[in-house]
Amino acid sequence: MIPPIPLWSVTNHLPAGVMERVGELGSATVSSLVALAGTLAEVNHQVREQRNLDGDPLTLRNCILLPLEPLPSGVSWDVEALLALASASGVVALAVKLQNDDGALPPNVARLAERLGLVVLAVHNTWQFGMAAQELLSGAAHRQGQLISRVAAECRMPYGSLSHLLQRLGVAIGHGVTLVDPSGKLISAEDTGPRADGDAQSGGTEILASVHREQDSSPRLRVVLDPAPDQEQAAVRAALEVAAIAVSELLSRQRLERERDARHRIALLGELIDNAGTVSPSFRARALELGWTLDGFHIAFRVITRQPVDLVARKPDLDRALKRERIDAATVEQSDGWAGWISFPSKPDPAEVSRISNALRRAQRELASTVATQFGVGRMQAQPEGIVRSLEEANDAARIAGARENSGYFVHVDRLDMAQLLLIWTRTDTFRPAARELLAPLLKAGPELLQTLTTFLDCESSLTETAAILNVHRNTVSDRIRRIQSLIAINLEDPEARLALQLACRSLLMDKPE
Repeated sequence: MIPPIPLWSVTNHLPAGVMERVGELGSATVSSLVALAGTLAEVNHQVREQRNLDGDPLTLRNCILLPLEPLPSGVSWDVEALLALASASGVVALAVKLQNDDGALPPNVARLAERLGLVVLAVHNTWQFGMAAQELLSGAAHRQGQLISRVAAECRMPYGSLSHLLQRLGVAIGHGVTLVDPSGKLISAEDTGPRADGDAQSGGTEILASVHREQDSSPRLRVVLDPAPDQEQAAVRAALEVAAIAVSELLSRQRLERERDARHRIALLGELIDNAGTVSPSFRARALELGWTLDGFHIAFRVITRQPVDLVARKPDLDRALKRERIDAATVEQSDGWAGWISFPSKPDPAEVSRISNALRRAQRELASTVATQFGVGRMQAQPEGIVRSLEEANDAARIAGARENSGYFVHVDRLDMAQLLLIWTRTDTFRPAARELLAPLLKAGPELLQTLTTFLDCESSLTETAAILNVHRNTVSDRIRRIQSLIAINLEDPEARLALQLACRSLLMDKPE
C-alpha cells in the first residue's frame, strides 16, 4: 500500500504544472492517483460504477482523480455531476485540463467545489501532472518499503538487550531510535527506569510509535528528524510501527523473566526466614546462583514504598541507586517494597557502618525521583541467621520511619534503641513543660527553626544531609543553626546538649496538635 503524502506536496511539485486551485489543502493527504480515459460522460460512468472502461474495480477514496480529456468549455451539467460523484466517492482532489487552457475555472465549478469541500486543480498538461504526482507517490512507497524491509531484517536477527536492539533499529532506519515513557522522559536502554531526557533534539519533527498499543501508559519508540521531506517522515513512521512490534516482544519477554526471577528470590528469602537462618547445602547452592553471600557480617535494610508502584519494574531503579553509592547488596521484592542486605567478610568498624548508613540515605534520596519510600536499616549481625535478625530490625525501623518526616523517612536501628527508651520518658508531664520552656525562643521565631533543629540533630549534625531533607540550600541550614544557637544559647558541639535538645524537639513534635 502506498503511504499517504500531503496534497500540498503534489501541488508544490514544479513538474506537476498546477495553474489554479479551488479549495483549501489543509492537512489533506492522498495515497493514489487514478487517471481515467474517455469522454466526460464515460468518466462520470466510471466514477459512478467505480470501474474503468475495461471493467476493473477502482479505488477512489483518498485519491487524486485525473480525467485525461479536457473538460468542455462553458457551463456543463456533466462537469457538475463529475464533482458531485467524485466527492461522494471519497476523492480528495480533482485535477482537470480546461479547453481554453487559461487556467481559469468556471465560476459554477468553483462554487460547487467549495460547497462540497473538494479540491479542484486546473492543470496545463494532464500527462505531465499525472507523471509528476505518481513519481512522488511511488517514491514514498519505495522509501517506506526499503525501511520496513531493513527493520524486519534486523528484527529477525537474535538480540539480547534492549540497548542492542535499539542501536540496530537506529542503523536500519538511519535515525537514532530511543524509548520514552508517556510523559516523554527517556527510558534507559540498560534498564527500564525513566530519567531526565538530556538528549532531546529541538527544532525537529518527533515521530512516536506505541510499543504496547493496548496500554495507555505504554512506552513509545521515538525518532526525532531534522527537517525532512514528508515522504521520509511517512516512511520512518511506518518503519517505526514495525520496530515497535519487536520491542514489545522483547520487553514482554524481559518482564516474564524478571517476574520469574522475582518469584525465585522471594521464595528463597522466605525459606531463609522460615528456617530462622538455618541453611542446608542445597539452599547454599541456590543462594550462590543468585550471588547471595550468607556468611560473614550483614547489615539489612527494608524499603517500603509510599505510593503504588510496579515493584518488579522499579527494582532496577533501586539497584542502580545502590550501585551509584558503591553498595553491593542483595535485593528482593516484597509485597510493599524491597528487602536487602549488605555483606562483609569481616566485621566492619563503626566508621564503615556509618558510611553505609549515609550511603543508603543518599540512595533513598536518588530513588525519590522515581519512587517515594520509607527506609529502615537494621543492626550489623553475623552469619545467615544474622540476615534474618537484621531484616526484622530493618522492617520495624521502616515502619517507624513512616512517621519520621524530619529524618527524611529514614531510620537506622543503631541510632534508634536508646532514643526509643528515652522518648518514653519525654512523654511524661515532667519533661514536656521543661522542653517547651527550653525551646520557647524557637517556637516564637517560627516553625522552620524547630524543624531545622530536629532534622539537623537526627542527621548527626550534618548540614548537607539536613539541607537535602529540607530541600533548602546548605547555607540556609548553616544560617538557621547559627540563629538557633544565638536564641537558645546552647553549645551544639556538646554531645549531652545535643541529646537533650533532640529529646526536647521530639517531645514538642509529638505534642503538636493535629
